[in-house]
Amino acid sequence: MAISELTVEDVAAGVAEVLPEAAPVRPVRALRRGRSHVSWVLESPRGRLVGKVLLGCPRDGFMERLAEHRRVWEHGVLVPPVLAFTDSCPAVGGQPLTVFEYLPGVDAEEALPSVDADRALALMRDTGAALARLHQVPVGGFGDAVGGLGVGPASWGAVVAGRAAWLRDAYRSLDEAPLALVEAGIGLLCRLADDVSPNVRPAVAHLDVYLPNILVDDKGRFRILLDLEHVRWVDPVMDFVKPAMWMFAERPAWADAFADGYRSAGTWPERWSERLSVATGLELLTGVQYWIRVADHEMREDYLRRLRAWVRSDGAAHVWASIRP
Repeated sequence: MAISELTVEDVAAGVAEVLPEAAPVRPVRALRRGRSHVSWVLESPRGRLVGKVLLGCPRDGFMERLAEHRRVWEHGVLVPPVLAFTDSCPAVGGQPLTVFEYLPGVDAEEALPSVDADRALALMRDTGAALARLHQVPVGGFGDAVGGLGVGPASWGAVVAGRAAWLRDAYRSLDEAPLALVEAGIGLLCRLADDVSPNVRPAVAHLDVYLPNILVDDKGRFRILLDLEHVRWVDPVMDFVKPAMWMFAERPAWADAFADGYRSAGTWPERWSERLSVATGLELLTGVQYWIRVADHEMREDYLRRLRAWVRSDGAAHVWASIRP
């Protein structure tokens, strides 16, 4: 089922199926669409809900990630409460459906243009603190190769080596793959990962922290982290990559506030810069493959530019290093 074929009435019917005590359910409004999901706010006798349908992406590990979302919420992490979920809902064409408790607010991308500088810095500090608390939720080890949860390889070096093997195979099927650059990047990635591996302990990582996934209240204050669709048990330093790429470019004060907030609620990772280089390489090598596959030329070129700089610098040009002073 395509997003264009899905109606809010379908979603309301699906919510009533997976959460019968919420019936009858009626539509209120649509939320911002993601690349692979669509969500609506719905009214019900038990209050407002959010019905979220996953579309057009692999389902491997979906149920495990929703269960992990619920687990971190139960540990007090500021994420939306999960009320019900299924990996196949007939009312929405057999697609995965999740029902969340609705929390009022807007995402930070929408809110920040009208927020003053001091409130923006406070939002960055609170986001960093929330991320530190997420990283403190206990895990059983590094995640497995399929869903990224459950017990997988024994070390971060082994995790990265497994990902490198997957990437080599994935790139071979792409006609436009820059194979020489990719091979140089994979070699560098594995060498850097082996070096830092003794310093890395697994943690719950969000892996998609950027402005649209931060919910704020009507005063521009932090509320919760949204969209844990990519949650994995990996090196927690992976969660510093997307904020640096998509939130902090030319905003060093935001980066400093985010780091201050993280330190206020948790321990700063040892060998952070070296581990961030590994995290950068993983994001860029994975991203180039993805953007080629989905034919997004603009994003492909952006990731290729960053990957070339990272390889040429022997890993020194990681994402945080590119934030302008």
